[in-house]
Amino acid sequence: MKNVIPEFGRSIAAGFKNTFNFSGTSSKREFWFFLLFFFIAYVIVWVVDDVFLESTVNVKDLPMGDLLPAGYFDPDVGLAVLLFRPIMAIPTLSVTVRRLHDVGKSGWWSTLWVLPLPVIGWFWLIPWLLRPSKHA
Repeated sequence: MKNVIPEFGRSIAAGFKNTFNFSGTSSKREFWFFLLFFFIAYVIVWVVDDVFLESTVNVKDLPMGDLLPAGYFDPDVGLAVLLFRPIMAIPTLSVTVRRLHDVGKSGWWSTLWVLPLPVIGWFWLIPWLLRPSKHA
């Protein structure tokens, strides 16, 4: 347990340090720790946005807003959530691409996060992301 917290921090740092690095690999632990950070940070931003800031847009009013998973449980979002999503999009995409490389898949499969429809592609992508490294 002692090594988990420092490794969690290193994984977050590596995710941001390699934001624009779409080559190479990311270990399973690095990927899932970065994704855990993303979800924890998103919940914090969402709570701050919901409690302290005024809603500025309904996600379902955006182009293809009905396809966004977040629009199903809280369609009214404020500025903090609207800024968080694009800021985190590239680091999350790059760590996903590197993780797919680590299991021997093309990084283009990361488009399954959003295509053909959000959530449906996840059922294909997540088992790959859970696989052991082919570069061990």
